[in-house]
Amino acid sequence: MRIEYLAAAKICLAIATQVAAAFPDPLPLTGPFFFVHDPSLVQRDDGKYFLFTTHDKAGIITATHLNGPWTEVGSILPDNSSIQLPGRDDIWAPDVSFHNGEFYAYYAVSTFGSQDSAIGLAISQTMEPGSWVDHGLVFNSTTGDEFNAIDPNLSIDELGNPILTFGSFWDNIFQVSLTKDLRTVTSSPVQVSFNSTSPNPEEGAFVWKHGSFFYLFISSGEQYSEPFRTDDLPPAGDEYKVFVGRSKSAHGPFLDKNGIDMRETGGTLVLGSHGNIYAPGGQVIFTDKKTNRDVFVYHYVPVDSPSPYNDSFSSLGLNGIDWSSEWPVLTAL
Repeated sequence: MRIEYLAAAKICLAIATQVAAAFPDPLPLTGPFFFVHDPSLVQRDDGKYFLFTTHDKAGIITATHLNGPWTEVGSILPDNSSIQLPGRDDIWAPDVSFHNGEFYAYYAVSTFGSQDSAIGLAISQTMEPGSWVDHGLVFNSTTGDEFNAIDPNLSIDELGNPILTFGSFWDNIFQVSLTKDLRTVTSSPVQVSFNSTSPNPEEGAFVWKHGSFFYLFISSGEQYSEPFRTDDLPPAGDEYKVFVGRSKSAHGPFLDKNGIDMRETGGTLVLGSHGNIYAPGGQVIFTDKKTNRDVFVYHYVPVDSPSPYNDSFSSLGLNGIDWSSEWPVLTAL
């Protein structure tokens, strides 16, 4: 079996080498391995970095330097979510940001393949373990809806109003509006991205304002059971990757570089597999206070991990962003 893993790894590495020049490698990290998936990264005013991850009941990982060492310190919801759905003890995709003098963590409760899902909210003054207060349900979906209420992302639109962008599988990415206290949904879901030309699902939506544009980033590609199996890998190029579109409004329509609506194409490629980086996605952006640089944050599966393509070795990727073309182009950090 080990020989089969290595053979498959060499094949995918050879394919990835053809596009390696298009994407820079992530920042090398120091210290022991730590698991991260669907990362959210926030820097406190004192310079300390807080990284949040799917699983581990919304795990919290901290560092004083961006390249580490990173230390696993606890969870947002160590006693589970108050939302009474399966998955309340296995929190997904925490999205953390600072508003109104507090840190807001939107999170998802669901199970694989289920549409009976919910987005919840926890709030903290410091982001430290033990400081988070669970406020429970914000929004949910049920079987038969067009959407799935997971992978939440909070953003503020051009008029200063809060919106949640979310979704996975089904009809892909949607938005709802929120009250000013960020706790209550005030509108029906509106679709903002759907790739009608591809069977690959979209998820992990993230909205970022730069210059005069709002950029919608999404992850799209075939998904696998854990761990990845070399005999179950998709055709090269169909695995997870990151796409983007932009709009003058946080509500869209978001257009790709060819001016086509993301509800038709799913966007323009930002990051794909290359070299040792396989199936990158789950992306967010934050601005590093130490360098005043926007940092692109994502997870990926290292090809050279002890068990190649095993999602248990999902790792943190960090890159810079060049905005000079008014489109995000990743750079080395």
